[in-house]
Amino acid sequence: MQRKIMTGYLVMILFCAFIIGIFSYHVAQKHYISEVENRLLSIGSIIKQKVISLEDIYDHNNLNQIALDYGDITDIRITFIDAKGNVLGDSMADYMTLKNHSDRPEIIQAFREGQGESTRYSDSIKRYLKYIAIKIRHNQVPIVVRLSIPIDDIHVIRNELISFIAAGVLVAILAAGVLGVQFANKITRPINQLTTFSKDIAKGNFKGTVEIEANNEIGALAQSFMDMKTQLDKTITELWEKNVEMKAILDSMIGGLIAVDNDNRIIRISNTAIEMFGIKKKKIIGENILLVIRSHRFNQFLRENRDSFPLGNQQVLDIQYENKFYKIYLSRIEGKSPANKKIGTLIIIQDVTNIRKLEQMRSEFVSNVSHELKTPLTSIKGFIDTLKGGAIHDKEVAERFLDIIDIEAERLSNLIGDILELSEIETMSQDEHMDDYNLESIITEVFDIIHHSAVKKNIHIHYEIDEALSRVYVNKDKLKQMLINLIDNGIKYNNAGGAVKILCRRRHDIVEFHVRDDGIGIAPEHISRLFERFYRVDKGRSRNQGGTGLGLSIVKHIVNLYDGQIQVKSEVGKGTEFIIRLPIAI
Repeated sequence: MQRKIMTGYLVMILFCAFIIGIFSYHVAQKHYISEVENRLLSIGSIIKQKVISLEDIYDHNNLNQIALDYGDITDIRITFIDAKGNVLGDSMADYMTLKNHSDRPEIIQAFREGQGESTRYSDSIKRYLKYIAIKIRHNQVPIVVRLSIPIDDIHVIRNELISFIAAGVLVAILAAGVLGVQFANKITRPINQLTTFSKDIAKGNFKGTVEIEANNEIGALAQSFMDMKTQLDKTITELWEKNVEMKAILDSMIGGLIAVDNDNRIIRISNTAIEMFGIKKKKIIGENILLVIRSHRFNQFLRENRDSFPLGNQQVLDIQYENKFYKIYLSRIEGKSPANKKIGTLIIIQDVTNIRKLEQMRSEFVSNVSHELKTPLTSIKGFIDTLKGGAIHDKEVAERFLDIIDIEAERLSNLIGDILELSEIETMSQDEHMDDYNLESIITEVFDIIHHSAVKKNIHIHYEIDEALSRVYVNKDKLKQMLINLIDNGIKYNNAGGAVKILCRRRHDIVEFHVRDDGIGIAPEHISRLFERFYRVDKGRSRNQGGTGLGLSIVKHIVNLYDGQIQVKSEVGKGTEFIIRLPIAI
């Protein structure tokens, strides 16, 4: 009886050991294959994104290099196949020598369903492999990336389990103890894994994973850990991306932006603001702004107004920082609470240096225009009053006064004409009156216009035009005006018997105009201001010569209109040369 009971007990132990062995074999096999599939799918997704980012998918070297790189990293065979079955790249074999893969079951399934899998023997590497194929669509071009890995480990596991079952039959008496040890291991091992995994998450490492086969509370806990890891990784990634987007937006702003908390500590600053104030400190975030920006007016303005302005209003300050002019705006930063509690101050900095310069130029222009108009008008009015007072009855005096009035009126007319011309050029974004002209005919017309002035002062004028330069695509009137102004200056500020020479040269699609005289020249300190409105080197002589002070300014604006360049070379007593380069050759 005792023998029967022992036999029954041994049979039960052997049966349980056999059942557990078979179950363990199937679980291990299923888990291993599942892990292999998941790993291949994960790597395939990464490779898919890499391929989609390629600019030229038709360059097979790109795909083959991706296969080689990821193959080295993962120790997985990676193959790219097009819709016709041609191999485009492979990490373990020369893809150009591989046969057509259109008949592979995983390839057929992937092109049909988007994903395919199979397990079979590979003729190319002589091993049993697990294959996973993923369809990729790049600019409407479908290809498949196939990942494969040897499954020899499954056979190893099977052999080990068979050996374990055979050994269990021989040591059936110790089966209960072995099962107890195994049970303890099944409890402690996943707990240790979860502990290690949670420590990695606490350190910010979201790359790890938990491999627990148990379908119990520990398995559920492990799955919860994995879900938590995935959600944390997603949240942190989203926060990082939003931070990058915010930084890109701030750095793309034309003006500068600084955000400070209620203690004036910087919590956000754009690169533009750093450049505007020339901040050299490496650590800026968390620093007190009063110590970062060294401007007494700005710091005083911030201290006085950071708590004083009401909700929704802004405070504005104009300051000069070094050689720049800034407009500073302050506004509240409010928390998302019913009380709209203030949590900081937003500072926006606008660079108004150019606006200030334009305002100054406009003011100076109005002042100069007023002065230039007032002089001839005062002269005309004075002579008219003199004529009315009785001088009109003296024929000789009256004629002399009328001649002066005529000269002043002509000067006034020229001045108004130049002002209108300058205004017209300034408002033009592009010239719509361009056409094809013979350059020599334009130069001839210019000579006809200024011939009288040159003869009157005994100035010799001549020109040279390169043989390669015959026709130009220009606004004829603007080009004539530019040359007349430059040649007229060469005549006015020249000595009797002097010369003015015009050279026209071609440099590829650029035309160079050289207007050179041997007159009185210009001192170096005046050259940088020559093209300013109403600027005269010798005011008295310029007025006596009938100049309005706008000729060279008009020339400069004509050159700018056609995206050209102008250069001045001059030496006192030896003459002046203006060099103009315009992209008008054809």
